[in-house]
Amino acid sequence: MSTTGPQVGGEALMFFRPRGFGMGDVRLSRVVPAALVLLLLLNLVPLQHHDVLGDERVSRSQGSDPGVSDVPTWRVGDRWIYSGTFDPSILVTDTGVDATVGEIQGDTTSEVTAISMQNVDNMSVLAYTLRSSANFDKSGVSLEGFGGNVYIQYTQTEYLRVSDLAPIRSELDMYIRFVPSGISFLEQILGDITITTTYSPVNENYDFPMRANERWTTTTTSTSTWSGQSDYITPFPPPETDTNTTTWVVTDVGKPSNDFGLTTDYNGCNASYEMTSYNRDGVSEGYRWYCPEVRNYAWLHTSEDIGLTIDFRLKRYDPVGATGVEPYGNPGVRDDCLDVAPERQVTALNTPMEVWVHASASCFTNPAGQTVELHHEVEGIVATMTTAANGSASTTIDIGDALDSSATQLDYASHGLVAKSGNSVGAATVTLDQYLVGLDVFADEEATVILRNRSGEITPLNALSGYNVLPGDTLDIEVSFNNRGISTSSATDARLTLPDGVATTYQLPALQTYQAHKVNTVWTVPEQTAIGPLQLLWEADVSQVNSADANLQNNLGSVDLFVGRLPTPVAQEADGLTREVILINASESFDEDGGDVSCEFLVPFDDGTRIWDYEKVVSPACTLNYTWIDDGVYPVEITVEDEERDTSVMTLNVTVENRAPKIEVRSQRTEAKVEYPITLYAFANDSDSEKVWPGVVDVYWPGANCKEGYYTRVCTTTSNVEGSKTFTAVGTDDDSATASATFDVEFTNIQPHSINIQMVDEGGPIAMDAQDTWQVVEDQFVSVRGQAQDSVDDIEGLTHTWWPDDAQPSLIRVFDGRTSEYDMVWFEAGLHKMRLEVTDSEGASSGVEERWVNVQNLPPTIEPIAPVLPVAEGQTVSVSGRSSDTPSDLSTLIRCWDIDPSMDSDDIGSADDDCDVIGDNLTVAWNRSGTQKLVYHVTDDDGATTSEVLEVLVLNTPPIVRTTTFSCVAYANCLLDASSTWDAENDIKDLTVAWDIDVSVDSNEDGIPDNDADLIGKTVSYMFKEDGLHSVKVMAWDEDPERPGMKVITFAVLPADRTPIENLGAALVGEEASPVAQLSLLAAMLLLVLLFSRRGRKAEPTDAWDKVSDALTVGLFTDREEQVKQKRPEGPPPDYLFQSDLQTAPSGTVADHNGPPLPPSGLPEGWTMEQWEHYGQQFLDSQA
Repeated sequence: MSTTGPQVGGEALMFFRPRGFGMGDVRLSRVVPAALVLLLLLNLVPLQHHDVLGDERVSRSQGSDPGVSDVPTWRVGDRWIYSGTFDPSILVTDTGVDATVGEIQGDTTSEVTAISMQNVDNMSVLAYTLRSSANFDKSGVSLEGFGGNVYIQYTQTEYLRVSDLAPIRSELDMYIRFVPSGISFLEQILGDITITTTYSPVNENYDFPMRANERWTTTTTSTSTWSGQSDYITPFPPPETDTNTTTWVVTDVGKPSNDFGLTTDYNGCNASYEMTSYNRDGVSEGYRWYCPEVRNYAWLHTSEDIGLTIDFRLKRYDPVGATGVEPYGNPGVRDDCLDVAPERQVTALNTPMEVWVHASASCFTNPAGQTVELHHEVEGIVATMTTAANGSASTTIDIGDALDSSATQLDYASHGLVAKSGNSVGAATVTLDQYLVGLDVFADEEATVILRNRSGEITPLNALSGYNVLPGDTLDIEVSFNNRGISTSSATDARLTLPDGVATTYQLPALQTYQAHKVNTVWTVPEQTAIGPLQLLWEADVSQVNSADANLQNNLGSVDLFVGRLPTPVAQEADGLTREVILINASESFDEDGGDVSCEFLVPFDDGTRIWDYEKVVSPACTLNYTWIDDGVYPVEITVEDEERDTSVMTLNVTVENRAPKIEVRSQRTEAKVEYPITLYAFANDSDSEKVWPGVVDVYWPGANCKEGYYTRVCTTTSNVEGSKTFTAVGTDDDSATASATFDVEFTNIQPHSINIQMVDEGGPIAMDAQDTWQVVEDQFVSVRGQAQDSVDDIEGLTHTWWPDDAQPSLIRVFDGRTSEYDMVWFEAGLHKMRLEVTDSEGASSGVEERWVNVQNLPPTIEPIAPVLPVAEGQTVSVSGRSSDTPSDLSTLIRCWDIDPSMDSDDIGSADDDCDVIGDNLTVAWNRSGTQKLVYHVTDDDGATTSEVLEVLVLNTPPIVRTTTFSCVAYANCLLDASSTWDAENDIKDLTVAWDIDVSVDSNEDGIPDNDADLIGKTVSYMFKEDGLHSVKVMAWDEDPERPGMKVITFAVLPADRTPIENLGAALVGEEASPVAQLSLLAAMLLLVLLFSRRGRKAEPTDAWDKVSDALTVGLFTDREEQVKQKRPEGPPPDYLFQSDLQTAPSGTVADHNGPPLPPSGLPEGWTMEQWEHYGQQFLDSQA
């Protein structure tokens, strides 16, 4: 049985692992909860070793006797710093933890944080809260493959009784976390643990008042419970209760030191008490140095029976409220806040006692009037007092008869009286004595200590352990004298008588109450001393100087030394096989001096490292059943111990022989198809392997060609031929012993498989698309290849049957052999399916494999059509198209022309796919100008269409204005006729003809005088009101108003045909009235009137007629001037009008237009001179 823990820093956190198997009456070491926590610490905190631990013993340093010291008083804030050391080496070795450890060091700070009431053993007591804390960290730790740092926060909270500093309860908290290097976000909590321990009754480590040579015994029951969480201590130990009896002895006084000359780092404490603790068997468990000046221990050293050594040494003390403090060597001076002074230090049972309490001015601003409580806790007494003007108060209490938990032969009990005011306390101890005699000097038998030196091994003997010796032992004997009386004894003599009868007299000094005096001597047990007891005697006041001694009977003390013999070990030879229970029998061992013997076996075993590990097993019956897992010769050390704790050691060589490994091959099947995998499992174990079950067994498969490799316990293999095949597995253990096992498998025929179909063209293999379909085109030649796999004996006899095209079901091709190949072409577009079936010689079929081929149609192609030069309206154009397709589609092509893509003439498809003209050739003409489109499209039998668009520019023909001869007379309607104007046939009926009657007048006021549309129509009538030359512009346009036909005609308008009287009337009135004629007529009439007037009467300057005449005259001339101004042109007419008139006046016709200059290459192909005269300029503009 083995229990291992996680690997941290290369060390296993193993809390309990006995090596091997035990049967019979075998007791194994039990690890307490605190040890589990410390083991966790030990694997995480850096390890340091001190060379001084191996030095020779030296004498202790000297100091002074502190005398008698009472219980100290603490204040909240008092702080002690200790340098701590843990040494778990023995614990690790004895408990089988797979780790290498040593001393662990770190500073611990203890501080008083509170004073409170606590309940213990049905009592309410005042207690200090002492909080100790420490932080540990370790780098270079490896946890589950990650390196990093471990951080530990260690906190312990103790509740100590104010009256005697006895522990009531403690709470140990540890928070442990692991931080991987470089990846702190993966921090892992290893443990968050709280261990709570309570004591009942309280554990009195001190028995105040303290003095040299004092001794007391305390028995307490501790209960420990765990809480929190940890993945590495699971499950937590259950609550545990343990009862221990400890005897404390004040063994020395002076400056703290040990047998190796080591001391504390604190420079003071030269007057301290060394207190040594012993268990119920008289074995020392450790020591502590109590230092009164620092009010606490200066050195704590314990060696637990589980093998854990703890050492704390004071290095600094910081008392609150003290003056003259040197933290590392001088505590300074501090008064107690409350000084408790009982009437007597020692008193009888159930007696009244007055107790004074004094309040110090160093703690209270006004000591007077302070309320003080006095607690006698064991009796449940709480007395309340108020201090007087001097700061003192007193009360009387009954001291009672209650026992304490620290038994001693000097007194009945000792109890602390505690005073409390606010957060200040004070304490004093009262000792109860049931006898209370004046003087009683006695020989203290229980204080006898003998240091036995046996071949250099020093063993202390005391009343608890018994005084057992052997011939030849050297004994350093120390006997004690004491005074139990309340008065001091007189100096006298004392006598010590050794077992051989030699007596020595010593001076016995005066002894105060409870004071002891010790006498030392050395005696060697003679070699020939017989088995049996020897008596050691010592007597106080042999001369009987102290006549007042109340009890002379206890002046003589004696102890018996038992002289025995070493036990004799007897063991039988033992051998066996690995993993076999081997009996180691030393039950015949005996003790010559009588009594029973027990044995401790130190058993070596192979733990996989280079050296053996050892396990201790204690057996009262001296028998051990043990099992080794590896072969070899193991020297087992047997230590036989008798009742006197004398021991003898013998070595028994146990021969353990190797076991061959066991191996077996299994499989879920015994039959498989050829080339199909079958998995074989080798179940092998080596019962004596160094590794855990199933041990180290290397398994290999000769000739199996395992998929997993050569050395494997799981072999996946097959066979490529039919028939039975035997597979062999061979196992080899760590001692090179081998074993083999076989397994037969029948391999049966398999059908052809792994069909591979491939299509290849001249460019190589054709890849399938995402839908596992080959894409080819019509009339594409490809090669189709097929391949199949089968067993070696069937591969060459395969038959390939092909159905190349599902559209041709009668097309079948058959081939023999491993592969097949044939050429294939498809003439029809669409999805085609091919199939392949492969069969072997036994008729086993691969099944029909299907593949899909998508034959894509290639659309027809059209050669580019040459562009056509611009043509005039009504001019014919001939064009031809050329097209082609795959050979299988060429004969079915449909070739068409769509001459009007803007209109869907057949109501099928789109507007540009009409088949207006079938064939490649087309002749067509247009009566409308603009860009005309022709679509040449070709369609194959799959409906794939290709088209080519040809654009033809059709140029518009401007109208040619033609007019008849005009014969016009002023004031007579004149017929203007342009009905013979010429244009394209399609445009002639839609011509618009406009007449500008006077090219010199801008009648529409657009700034251009010769573009006015005064009259509309091919034939119009107009009355000219002036004779003479007139220029009329005729404008005609079709659908293109930007290019009108124009003609300017200049002709003569003859004067109107009238008599002289008609001419005169026309000059005076009407549209042709002349202002000059009208004025001349008016002047003549006025002259006649004037002539007639002068004849009738004499003229008067102020005649009204003259005024009227003048007014009329002025008005007439004003109106005339205004009319003349309005008729007057704003500027001279342009010269070209006169030039036109001059050019056209003789003939009355418009000059012909010759068109633009011809290009350097001459008249364009297909053009006439008449077309050039009309459209040449438009052609030149399009070419630009």
